[in-house]
Amino acid sequence: MASNASATRSVHRGRTWRRVALVMLCAALLAAAWARLCTGLSWGWPGGSLLDGLWKLFGLSSDEGGSVTLLDIRLTRVVGAATVGAALAASGVALQALLRNPLAEPYILGLSSGAAVGVIAQSLLAVAWGLSFGSNAWGALVGAGVSMAVVYAVGRRRGVIDPLGLLLAGVVLSTINGSLVMLLNYLIGPSGVRENLMYWMMGFLDETQSASTRNVVMLLTFGGVGLLAWLGRSMDVLTLSSAEAMSLGVPVARLRAVLFLMATALAAGAVLLAGPIAFVGLICPHVVRFALGPTHRALVVGSALAGATLIVLSDTASVLLDRALGTGLLPLGIFTAMLGGPVFLWMLRPQMGRGEE
Repeated sequence: MASNASATRSVHRGRTWRRVALVMLCAALLAAAWARLCTGLSWGWPGGSLLDGLWKLFGLSSDEGGSVTLLDIRLTRVVGAATVGAALAASGVALQALLRNPLAEPYILGLSSGAAVGVIAQSLLAVAWGLSFGSNAWGALVGAGVSMAVVYAVGRRRGVIDPLGLLLAGVVLSTINGSLVMLLNYLIGPSGVRENLMYWMMGFLDETQSASTRNVVMLLTFGGVGLLAWLGRSMDVLTLSSAEAMSLGVPVARLRAVLFLMATALAAGAVLLAGPIAFVGLICPHVVRFALGPTHRALVVGSALAGATLIVLSDTASVLLDRALGTGLLPLGIFTAMLGGPVFLWMLRPQMGRGEE
């Protein structure tokens, strides 16, 4: 009886800590968003006093004539950055559960670069041949899906996923996809579709996207995070063998299909708004897993909050560097790569050196 009571108290303490940690992550995101809104061309709140900014933020007042203010621009960037970070982090959690590999993430496995190929290829069809398929979202989805299918097929050995082979396949495919992006952009014409292609390929937040595209990606991200959190318990069981998961009543094939589709859609949406950004889907789930444990329901929500905070802070750092050094806004992928690269090497180290003693 005493041991049961102790176990119950331990479970309650764990749940309480997860709730507290999630509240802290929410507070961190709000603080990062506030810092970004107050950082820019001038110190302090843009477009008037702090009280005026608060009224505008909650839609209780507006400028005469409906003109776009500096606050509107910053709010758009904050929402876009948070959406991109949440989508990439949630996609990373889905991929890690699907492939049972903590090193899996959209950029490393080639999903982000595949989505970029799809966007450029669709633009090529629109410019060169006059074919229009609507939003670039379709090209991004197809490109990310094909890349994921190729990596999954190459990384399997006799029906079993080889973790190191999967990563190598993703790295090689990312290189191939990057070359394809350059080629397709060159074939379109002298100026290409994107004169700032190198910036975009390094993760540059695209402010030229239509409001409808931003809204669709935002709704997709919220819905995807919610769906993955709802599937959290099934994802916990998926860490077991397929036979054990099926014996516990989890439809393994259906769950893997859903995770495949959600990881692809979330990565494609992030690429639409900001181009390929590396390591967000690796850093955030890894750090949050240390804080909240391996339970996927809390991990999905916590990783989404951490990813949103990371990208908003990266955008803030970009603005501060521009203000201090006059460099112009830097691509967000620079900051995530500087953080994620060492983390990836540290996590990869246990996988190496197993061939010889």
